[in-house]
Amino acid sequence: MMQILIVEDDPRAAKQLVSDLAELGHDTAIAADGRAALSVATDGKFDAILLDVMLPFVGGVDVARKLREGHVGVPIIMLTALGDLDQRIAGLEAGADDYLVKPAAPAEIDARLKAIQRRAAQTTDSGVMRAGVIEVNEVKFRAIRAGRLLNLQKLEFLVLCELVRNADSVVTRQMLYQNVWHYDFEPTTNIAESYIRRLRLQLNAPGETDPIVTVRGVGYMLKSRP
Repeated sequence: MMQILIVEDDPRAAKQLVSDLAELGHDTAIAADGRAALSVATDGKFDAILLDVMLPFVGGVDVARKLREGHVGVPIIMLTALGDLDQRIAGLEAGADDYLVKPAAPAEIDARLKAIQRRAAQTTDSGVMRAGVIEVNEVKFRAIRAGRLLNLQKLEFLVLCELVRNADSVVTRQMLYQNVWHYDFEPTTNIAESYIRRLRLQLNAPGETDPIVTVRGVGYMLKSRP
């Protein structure tokens, strides 16, 4: 069971989400606008946020950005209309973990929430995270693929940690700039692409499938399964 914050200004849509999530065994709370969401999302009791893009007072993308700037790490799933690619990209770059196209089927909501739970469970007290056959240890500064120790430089290792931490979800370039280089702006050079290229050279031995997928115009995704 998860505690979910639904941020949705359409009462009918919010009611449907409450019903769907209750059938899936989750508890919910509702915020009807972005300002209310920012007020209640910081108390630490929520396991995930379903965040609509179009909201009164403060838009969904700005809500996601402000939460991340305030170091609120609760997973965020953006709710967008079909075809709003620019909104989805903006939400991911603002710090959202995933997105759903409205209206989302209960089975898809459940799958996305379970994926969030799996990613959260991958991090242990020992600093170890796993995505399929790839394992990183943030405490010992060690990375392994299928039993093979990887010889990574510091920034290559940090990029891999970010990809493993968000396995099977898109990691935007902006997320890499913020979490690896601690930039609050996008540099003019292709530094993220350069380090992904270097990481691939270390990660992929001859005959192995490249687990890093380039999402054109957005970022990268590490697949936990071939």
